[in-house]
Amino acid sequence: MKHTIYILLILLQIIPSSLFGQNHTEVINRGIPGNTSAQLLSRIQKDVIDEQPDLVIILVGTNDLLNTQKIVPIETFHRNIETLADTLLKHQIQVVLVSPPTADVVYLYQRHDSTKFDLPPSQKLELGRDVMKQISKEKNLPFVDLLNFLQCLNIPQHNTDDIIRNITNSNAADGVHFTKKGNELLAYYIYCHLLACYDFSKIKKIVCFGDSITNSVYMEGAGTSEGNTYPAILKRLINNRLSGSQ
Repeated sequence: MKHTIYILLILLQIIPSSLFGQNHTEVINRGIPGNTSAQLLSRIQKDVIDEQPDLVIILVGTNDLLNTQKIVPIETFHRNIETLADTLLKHQIQVVLVSPPTADVVYLYQRHDSTKFDLPPSQKLELGRDVMKQISKEKNLPFVDLLNFLQCLNIPQHNTDDIIRNITNSNAADGVHFTKKGNELLAYYIYCHLLACYDFSKIKKIVCFGDSITNSVYMEGAGTSEGNTYPAILKRLINNRLSGSQ
Protein backbone atom coordinates (compact mmCIF):
# COMPACT_ATOMS: atom_id res chain seq x y z
CA MET A 1 0.00 0.00 0.00
CA LYS A 2 2.79 2.40 0.93
CA HIS A 3 4.54 1.87 -2.40
CA THR A 4 1.26 2.45 -4.27
CA ILE A 5 0.80 5.80 -2.56
CA TYR A 6 4.30 6.93 -3.50
CA ILE A 7 3.74 5.88 -7.12
CA LEU A 8 0.59 8.02 -7.19
CA LEU A 9 2.55 10.97 -5.83
CA ILE A 10 5.18 10.54 -8.54
CA LEU A 11 2.42 10.57 -11.15
CA LEU A 12 1.08 13.80 -9.68
CA GLN A 13 4.47 15.41 -10.10
CA ILE A 14 4.60 14.65 -13.83
CA ILE A 15 1.12 15.94 -14.71
CA PRO A 16 1.64 18.80 -17.17
CA SER A 17 1.61 22.08 -15.27
CA SER A 18 -0.27 23.74 -18.14
CA LEU A 19 -3.39 21.87 -17.06
CA PHE A 20 -3.26 23.46 -13.63
CA GLY A 21 -3.94 26.94 -14.89
CA GLN A 22 -7.64 26.38 -15.63
CA ASN A 23 -9.29 27.11 -12.28
CA HIS A 24 -12.85 25.87 -12.67
CA THR A 25 -13.26 25.29 -8.94
CA GLU A 26 -12.16 27.91 -6.44
CA VAL A 27 -10.48 26.54 -3.31
CA ILE A 28 -10.05 28.87 -0.33
CA ASN A 29 -7.62 28.24 2.53
CA ARG A 30 -9.16 29.18 5.87
CA GLY A 31 -6.70 27.45 8.17
CA ILE A 32 -5.32 29.36 11.16
CA PRO A 33 -2.45 27.89 13.21
CA GLY A 34 -3.35 26.96 16.77
CA ASN A 35 -7.09 26.92 16.16
CA THR A 36 -9.44 24.63 18.08
CA SER A 37 -12.93 23.53 17.13
CA ALA A 38 -14.33 26.34 19.31
CA GLN A 39 -12.26 28.90 17.41
CA LEU A 40 -13.58 27.55 14.12
CA LEU A 41 -17.09 28.11 15.46
CA SER A 42 -16.23 31.70 16.38
CA ARG A 43 -15.23 32.54 12.81
CA ILE A 44 -17.51 30.27 10.79
CA GLN A 45 -19.75 33.11 9.63
CA LYS A 46 -17.01 35.39 8.32
CA ASP A 47 -14.56 32.78 7.03
CA VAL A 48 -17.00 30.24 5.63
CA ILE A 49 -20.69 31.13 5.40
CA ASP A 50 -20.08 34.61 4.00
CA GLU A 51 -18.01 33.01 1.23
CA GLN A 52 -21.08 31.00 0.12
CA PRO A 53 -19.14 27.84 -0.74
CA ASP A 54 -20.67 24.67 -2.11
CA LEU A 55 -18.49 22.50 0.08
CA VAL A 56 -16.46 22.83 3.29
CA ILE A 57 -13.67 20.46 4.34
CA ILE A 58 -13.19 20.57 8.12
CA LEU A 59 -9.85 19.30 9.43
CA VAL A 60 -9.43 20.12 13.12
CA GLY A 61 -8.74 18.44 16.45
CA THR A 62 -5.00 18.41 17.02
CA ASN A 63 -5.15 21.37 19.39
CA ASP A 64 -8.37 20.22 21.08
CA LEU A 65 -6.82 16.85 21.82
CA LEU A 66 -3.03 17.33 22.14
CA ASN A 67 -2.23 20.97 22.92
CA THR A 68 -2.01 21.05 26.73
CA GLN A 69 -2.83 24.77 26.69
CA LYS A 70 -6.07 24.12 24.81
CA ILE A 71 -7.21 20.55 25.53
CA VAL A 72 -10.96 20.15 26.00
CA PRO A 73 -13.04 17.17 27.17
CA ILE A 74 -14.03 14.83 24.36
CA GLU A 75 -17.68 15.73 25.04
CA THR A 76 -16.89 19.38 24.27
CA PHE A 77 -15.08 18.41 21.08
CA HIS A 78 -18.09 16.30 20.06
CA ARG A 79 -20.49 19.19 20.67
CA ASN A 80 -18.33 21.65 18.73
CA ILE A 81 -17.92 19.40 15.69
CA GLU A 82 -21.64 18.67 15.64
CA THR A 83 -22.44 22.39 15.86
CA LEU A 84 -20.01 23.16 13.04
CA ALA A 85 -21.66 20.56 10.81
CA ASP A 86 -25.22 21.60 11.72
CA THR A 87 -24.48 25.29 11.14
CA LEU A 88 -23.15 24.65 7.66
CA LEU A 89 -25.87 22.19 6.71
CA LYS A 90 -28.49 24.74 7.79
CA HIS A 91 -27.02 27.05 5.13
CA GLN A 92 -27.18 24.27 2.49
CA ILE A 93 -23.39 23.93 2.51
CA GLN A 94 -22.05 20.41 2.04
CA VAL A 95 -19.62 19.19 4.70
CA VAL A 96 -16.71 16.75 4.72
CA LEU A 97 -15.10 15.87 8.07
CA VAL A 98 -11.43 14.89 8.21
CA SER A 99 -9.94 13.35 11.34
CA PRO A 100 -6.82 14.94 12.86
CA PRO A 101 -3.58 13.26 11.75
CA THR A 102 -1.07 11.27 13.75
CA ALA A 103 1.66 12.96 15.80
CA ASP A 104 5.21 12.10 16.83
CA VAL A 105 4.93 11.59 20.59
CA VAL A 106 8.67 12.10 21.12
CA TYR A 107 8.46 15.67 19.85
CA LEU A 108 5.04 16.22 21.44
CA TYR A 109 6.40 15.47 24.90
CA GLN A 110 9.29 17.86 24.30
CA ARG A 111 6.79 20.72 23.95
CA HIS A 112 4.07 19.56 26.34
CA ASP A 113 4.10 18.11 29.85
CA SER A 114 3.31 14.41 29.48
CA THR A 115 1.70 14.31 32.94
CA LYS A 116 -1.10 16.55 31.67
CA PHE A 117 -2.38 13.83 29.37
CA ASP A 118 -5.10 11.69 30.93
CA LEU A 119 -4.68 9.20 28.09
CA PRO A 120 -1.82 8.46 25.67
CA PRO A 121 -1.89 10.87 22.72
CA SER A 122 -2.68 8.09 20.27
CA GLN A 123 -5.79 7.15 22.25
CA LYS A 124 -6.91 10.77 22.46
CA LEU A 125 -6.58 11.11 18.69
CA GLU A 126 -8.57 7.91 18.20
CA LEU A 127 -11.34 9.23 20.45
CA GLY A 128 -11.46 12.44 18.42
CA ARG A 129 -11.51 10.45 15.19
CA ASP A 130 -14.36 8.29 16.48
CA VAL A 131 -16.39 11.40 17.36
CA MET A 132 -16.03 12.74 13.82
CA LYS A 133 -16.81 9.34 12.33
CA GLN A 134 -19.96 9.04 14.43
CA ILE A 135 -21.19 12.51 13.50
CA SER A 136 -20.49 11.80 9.83
CA LYS A 137 -22.52 8.60 10.00
CA GLU A 138 -25.42 10.24 11.82
CA LYS A 139 -25.61 13.13 9.36
CA ASN A 140 -24.69 11.15 6.25
CA LEU A 141 -21.52 13.15 5.62
CA PRO A 142 -18.35 11.96 3.86
CA PHE A 143 -15.66 11.11 6.40
CA VAL A 144 -11.91 11.02 5.73
CA ASP A 145 -10.10 8.87 8.30
CA LEU A 146 -6.72 10.53 7.96
CA LEU A 147 -5.58 9.12 11.30
CA ASN A 148 -6.09 5.50 10.27
CA PHE A 149 -4.58 6.14 6.85
CA LEU A 150 -1.33 7.45 8.33
CA GLN A 151 -1.27 4.71 10.97
CA CYS A 152 -1.49 2.10 8.21
CA LEU A 153 1.51 3.74 6.54
CA ASN A 154 3.36 3.68 9.88
CA ILE A 155 3.63 7.48 9.87
CA PRO A 156 5.25 9.18 11.64
CA GLN A 157 8.49 7.27 12.04
CA HIS A 158 10.65 9.36 14.33
CA ASN A 159 13.28 11.22 12.28
CA THR A 160 12.83 8.74 9.44
CA ASP A 161 9.71 9.40 7.35
CA ASP A 162 9.39 12.22 4.81
CA ILE A 163 5.71 12.99 5.45
CA ILE A 164 5.73 14.64 8.90
CA ARG A 165 8.30 17.37 9.58
CA ASN A 166 11.25 16.20 11.68
CA ILE A 167 14.92 16.92 12.26
CA THR A 168 16.02 14.77 9.33
CA ASN A 169 13.68 16.04 6.62
CA SER A 170 13.16 19.65 7.78
CA ASN A 171 15.74 20.35 10.48
CA ALA A 172 12.79 20.90 12.82
CA ALA A 173 11.69 19.06 15.98
CA ASP A 174 8.09 19.22 14.81
CA GLY A 175 6.27 15.88 14.57
CA VAL A 176 2.87 17.37 13.71
CA HIS A 177 2.96 19.43 10.51
CA PHE A 178 3.34 18.07 7.01
CA THR A 179 6.25 18.32 4.61
CA LYS A 180 5.64 19.19 0.96
CA LYS A 181 5.35 15.50 0.19
CA GLY A 182 3.03 15.15 3.18
CA ASN A 183 0.74 17.86 1.80
CA GLU A 184 0.67 16.05 -1.53
CA LEU A 185 -0.32 12.85 0.25
CA LEU A 186 -2.97 14.64 2.32
CA ALA A 187 -4.48 16.43 -0.66
CA TYR A 188 -4.58 13.30 -2.78
CA TYR A 189 -6.22 11.26 -0.04
CA ILE A 190 -8.94 13.87 0.45
CA TYR A 191 -9.30 14.24 -3.32
CA CYS A 192 -9.96 10.52 -3.69
CA HIS A 193 -12.80 10.73 -1.15
CA LEU A 194 -14.28 13.77 -2.88
CA LEU A 195 -14.04 12.04 -6.24
CA ALA A 196 -16.13 9.15 -4.91
CA CYS A 197 -18.83 11.46 -3.50
CA TYR A 198 -19.19 14.51 -5.73
CA ASP A 199 -19.54 15.69 -9.29
CA PHE A 200 -16.78 18.30 -9.43
CA SER A 201 -18.51 20.15 -12.25
CA LYS A 202 -21.18 21.14 -9.72
CA ILE A 203 -18.71 22.25 -7.04
CA LYS A 204 -17.71 25.84 -7.82
CA LYS A 205 -16.22 26.86 -4.48
CA ILE A 206 -14.59 24.88 -1.65
CA VAL A 207 -13.42 26.21 1.70
CA CYS A 208 -10.73 24.24 3.52
CA PHE A 209 -11.43 25.08 7.17
CA GLY A 210 -9.11 24.21 10.02
CA ASP A 211 -5.91 24.80 11.94
CA SER A 212 -2.21 24.81 11.02
CA ILE A 213 -2.53 21.57 9.03
CA THR A 214 -4.93 23.30 6.64
CA ASN A 215 -2.92 26.52 6.77
CA SER A 216 0.11 24.41 5.77
CA VAL A 217 2.55 26.37 7.89
CA TYR A 218 6.20 26.36 6.80
CA MET A 219 5.21 25.68 3.19
CA GLU A 220 5.41 27.97 0.20
CA GLY A 221 2.03 29.73 0.05
CA ALA A 222 1.13 29.06 3.71
CA GLY A 223 -2.37 30.32 4.48
CA THR A 224 -3.32 30.43 0.79
CA SER A 225 -4.37 28.13 -2.01
CA GLU A 226 -1.10 28.60 -3.87
CA GLY A 227 2.31 26.99 -3.68
CA ASN A 228 2.75 23.74 -1.75
CA THR A 229 -0.20 23.97 0.65
CA TYR A 230 -2.69 21.12 0.80
CA PRO A 231 -5.55 23.38 -0.45
CA ALA A 232 -3.36 24.43 -3.39
CA ILE A 233 -2.58 20.86 -4.35
CA LEU A 234 -6.24 19.86 -3.93
CA LYS A 235 -7.26 22.74 -6.20
CA ARG A 236 -4.83 21.59 -8.89
CA LEU A 237 -6.07 18.01 -8.68
CA ILE A 238 -9.72 18.99 -9.03
CA ASN A 239 -9.18 21.47 -11.84
CA ASN A 240 -6.89 19.13 -13.70
CA ARG A 241 -9.65 16.54 -13.69
CA LEU A 242 -12.18 19.09 -14.89
CA SER A 243 -9.85 20.19 -17.68
CA GLY A 244 -9.24 16.62 -18.73
CA SER A 245 -12.95 15.85 -18.89
CA GLN A 246 -13.75 18.59 -21.40
